[in-house]
Amino acid sequence: MATTAQEVFYSALALMDETDQLDAFKNRALALLTVLRNELYRYSDTFEAEEGKRPVCGAIQDFLSPIDLDDGLAQSVMPYGLAAHLLLEENPATASFFQQRYEELMTKIGQTMPRRTESIENLYGEIRI
Repeated sequence: MATTAQEVFYSALALMDETDQLDAFKNRALALLTVLRNELYRYSDTFEAEEGKRPVCGAIQDFLSPIDLDDGLAQSVMPYGLAAHLLLEENPATASFFQQRYEELMTKIGQTMPRRTESIENLYGEIRI
């Protein structure tokens, strides 16, 4: 399933308990989702970086666009980041809560990312003490 911008937006509104403020927040949501996607991309299963180049995601153009992050990030982390940004002016205390939760989830996901191992060649031979 490819999570869409609309699904993340509605999840953020539900977290904020602001479903009646749909139009007020909708104008800023796509730009904020684009910023958040670029922050989260390196944690995603979809992350692919060309050597020597910084991976940058394009702008999210509409609410039906897929987020292009793995669904775990898009559905569980991104709504908190969006809620924090949308409430920044209106309710700083609640925005702070959502921002802390967003950062906490990013840290947890960063710690559980699959790692690739490789063997290390001993160039110095056996060391005797």
